[in-house]
Amino acid sequence: MKLFHWFLRNKSIREIPPMPSWETTVEMLYDKHLDAFSGEILRVIYSKDKSMRYVILKNENGLLTYQLEAIYLFDEETWEYIQLSKSAKDKLPAMWEPYRGILETSFFEQERDLLRALEAEPEYKQYF
Repeated sequence: MKLFHWFLRNKSIREIPPMPSWETTVEMLYDKHLDAFSGEILRVIYSKDKSMRYVILKNENGLLTYQLEAIYLFDEETWEYIQLSKSAKDKLPAMWEPYRGILETSFFEQERDLLRALEAEPEYKQYF
């Protein structure tokens, strides 16, 4: 019980910044979290509103693939928890995640073939 009271007391002492607006969050995430990919990043193509992106990758065998990602915005409770952590200085209110859980597509040998396949996708036609 003492731990719970301590947590509430310290939470009220430490000011938690409000969640940034959606537009600010999108700008904050531009070109972030690209280091999470294991392959070489050849290109990143952003949607018109920059809330989605295709990451074009080259693996160790020289084959190309792409991944569609969208911004996942944390809820208020998660944002508060992140802000209360000790290393909250560089934390973002959202993260990039694979769109609809799809991690990768087919492999391609030529970039032009990959781009044709990418441009034929309904998400590309709708958002890019």
